[in-house]
Amino acid sequence: MTPAMMVIEAYCEAHQRLLAFVQQLSDEQLFWQLTPDSHSIAFHIWHVARWADHLQAAFSGMTPELGRRLGPGKQIWHEEGIAARWGFRSAELGFAETGMVMADAYATTLPFPSCSELLDYVSRVFERAEQAARQIDDEQFQTPEQPQDMTEGIFGASTVGDAVMSHTTHANRHLGMMECLLGLQGQRGTATQ
Repeated sequence: MTPAMMVIEAYCEAHQRLLAFVQQLSDEQLFWQLTPDSHSIAFHIWHVARWADHLQAAFSGMTPELGRRLGPGKQIWHEEGIAARWGFRSAELGFAETGMVMADAYATTLPFPSCSELLDYVSRVFERAEQAARQIDDEQFQTPEQPQDMTEGIFGASTVGDAVMSHTTHANRHLGMMECLLGLQGQRGTATQ
């Protein structure tokens, strides 16, 4: 495997590890909050999924070749009008409705749907994101990202690979937070055996 392939595989594995972790949880564990002002595991998995959805749609605009391979980027979140369906106020969901720079006062009170509906969205997003990422070969991985509205001000002057690595790191950071939250509930808080 090339270094690019290894990073893309780590990106996909991070999603699978997150999904496996949350699929074992009860509704009570998923939505539990240490205090009314703290985030739940549901918030963290939603936030990572929103970024995966946003990034998979942005891949096609990163280089002309990825645009050719992937076609127009579309987010499941927008295609299905999920914010409205779940009763989320889009204007308060932070950058690109991803939860980034979102006010904690709203983030801690999001009206999440049932566990099964939330995880259905998460699993479909991760599947689409992994399919898109696997279209990135070594050359595209090293290609500088061209300017586009979807990622302006996020990654800076970077390559496609930088975006994949950044999301992989981000996903794993949130997995650590979720593991901690499960541990605070008196459960074994590790996602790995």
